[in-house]
Amino acid sequence: MPTLVVAPIERIRPHEDFDPFRVDRLRDRIEADGTQLNPMVCAEATDGSYVLLDGATRREAFRRLGLPHAVIQLVDPTTVSLDTWHHVLNNGEAAGLWQSIEADPGLSLTPDGDAPRINISGSGWHHITAVDMTDNAALNALVDCYHGRMTVTRVTDPDPEVVTRTQPDWVAIVEFPSLTIEDVMVAATQADFVPAGITRFVVPERALRLNIPLDFLAGSAETAAKQSELDGMLARRAREGRVRRYDEPVFILDD
Repeated sequence: MPTLVVAPIERIRPHEDFDPFRVDRLRDRIEADGTQLNPMVCAEATDGSYVLLDGATRREAFRRLGLPHAVIQLVDPTTVSLDTWHHVLNNGEAAGLWQSIEADPGLSLTPDGDAPRINISGSGWHHITAVDMTDNAALNALVDCYHGRMTVTRVTDPDPEVVTRTQPDWVAIVEFPSLTIEDVMVAATQADFVPAGITRFVVPERALRLNIPLDFLAGSAETAAKQSELDGMLARRAREGRVRRYDEPVFILDD
C-alpha cells in the first residue's frame, strides 16, 4: 500500500507558484463534488514539513475552502523522476512580448546561451539572466510577461522544428532549465517558488481515486484521530477487494 498521511494544510509546502484562474475553477469543482479525489504527492523535508511535488493548485483550492487537512501520498524523493515542461505561446503579438520582457528591470536578454531562454517569432534563442533577483524569481517574472495574455501549451521538446510540426503559427517558445529534486526541495523550504507548471514528476505506484469526503477533512478532530480513521477506512477497502494495483501504464480520462 502507498503511504497516505493526513497532513495539516499549513505543513504542506508548495515548490511552485499557482495559476489563480485554475485554482478558482478547481475550488468550485471540489466543493461541488464534496470529495478529495486524489492525494497530493509530497516528500518529507528535514524540518518535518511536506514538500508538495504535485498538487499546488489543489492545495491552494483546499486552503481557500478553509479545509484544515488534506490527504497526501508520501514518497521517497529518490524514487521519483523529474522532467521539465516548456511553454509554447500563441494568440498574442511578438512585439508586445518583446516590450514586456525588455521593460522588466529584473530581466536581461542576451543572444544565444542556454536555458532559461526564449525564441520569439523565429528570431533565435535569447538567454534570460536575472538582475538583482533569484533565478526562480526571474523565471516567474518572465512567465508574468505572457501569463493571461497569450495561450500557453506545455511541451517536452522545445526545439522549434519539433514545435512547428504541430503548432506552425507559434509566437514564442520558452525553454526552462532542468531542475533536480534538490532544487525543488530548496524552492519549497525557502519559499523561492518556480513558475506554475514547469516541473513534471513521474511517481511510481501513484495512488489515485482516494475519494475522501470533504466533511472528514473539514472536521474538528485532531490530525492523529483523522489519521487513525483514514487507516481504518483504507483497511476496510482492502478487505473488501476495492484496492487494486495496476502494473501497466493507464490513462485517466476525466481527472
